[in-house]
Amino acid sequence: MKRLAKKLSAMAAVLALSAFLLTGCTPKNEKTLFEYAGQKVTFQEAHIYARIMQHQAEEQYGSYLGSDMWDLQVGTDSNGDAITMEQSIKDSVIEQLKQIKVLNAHADDYDAKLSKTEKNEIKENVKTLVDTDSGKKIMEETEADEEAIRKLYEESTLANKVMQAIVDKAKVSVSDEEAKTVKVYKLVFTTKKTDSKTGKEKDMTKKEKQDQMKKAESALSSLKEGESASAVASKYGVSNDSGEESFTKGKSELGDKFEEAAAKLKTNDISPILTLDDGYVIIKMINPNDTESLEESKTNLLQEKQQEAYEKVYKKWTKDADKEWDDEDSVDQDLWDEVEFTYKATTAKTTEAGNSDSSSATTEAKTTESK
Repeated sequence: MKRLAKKLSAMAAVLALSAFLLTGCTPKNEKTLFEYAGQKVTFQEAHIYARIMQHQAEEQYGSYLGSDMWDLQVGTDSNGDAITMEQSIKDSVIEQLKQIKVLNAHADDYDAKLSKTEKNEIKENVKTLVDTDSGKKIMEETEADEEAIRKLYEESTLANKVMQAIVDKAKVSVSDEEAKTVKVYKLVFTTKKTDSKTGKEKDMTKKEKQDQMKKAESALSSLKEGESASAVASKYGVSNDSGEESFTKGKSELGDKFEEAAAKLKTNDISPILTLDDGYVIIKMINPNDTESLEESKTNLLQEKQQEAYEKVYKKWTKDADKEWDDEDSVDQDLWDEVEFTYKATTAKTTEAGNSDSSSATTEAKTTESK
């Protein structure tokens, strides 16, 4: 009886351990890294995307940025803290995956789907990728198979199709009048300066503004006497905002008052001195209707309108999700911190003939063990 009791006790312990192993511990690759607008993204999905972007960046920039490329500062966050190139890429991965998942979730709204041809092309592209050295490293680092990478490619392609469907449905267009381009040379005498203590911009003193006005008046006289705008700009030390500018209606860097003054000028006309918020400005009209820039302007304006049409729909879908989203708290940072980029640039040794082989680069990618 005692032996039977011991056997039953041992069996119960085995069953309990098996149940824990099967249900109590989710493999790291299957863990949810974040959820957005009802769509979950696993650690492996984000990891694959991150490694693809890592290797693309290293192939493009590694040869001249060197081994420290991922530690280079590329910006600052809202708190003024440095953003490294690695952090920038990882942040971009999160943002792109948020869009990809939301757009895929709304594919049926636009009857968007991948054709058999598109799926075959993606399959071939993935095969090409995984046969490269970078592709092999990506698979090794992420523990992904071809199917996992293919799924990510398919979702990205479908997201682009949904985005295009949104734009097509909006039927945006740009007329020649909207795209009419004005080309001027502007001389800007700033009335702002940087505070040496705080680093913030502030107004010049009354005396400094008077000095700037005197410069502007002298510059205006020189222009009227026939000196070129660029020569006058060099002579009087105008601000970096000076120079040629081409703009369409409502798009000038200096605002409506500047555009209104420019609209009164014909070719080679010179404006009086304008007093704007940040300085004194003189305009020399180069071309009030630059037809050579018309097509480029139409293309740029069309892209802007298409982006606005897309964002209007997308923001409607994600309005509630954005209220709940926090860049730090909404992502499993402990899990995401396990993805690190390390790049090691090496240069081949000089040959006996005295010629140096071309530079080569190797990548070391490190993913720590799950805690």
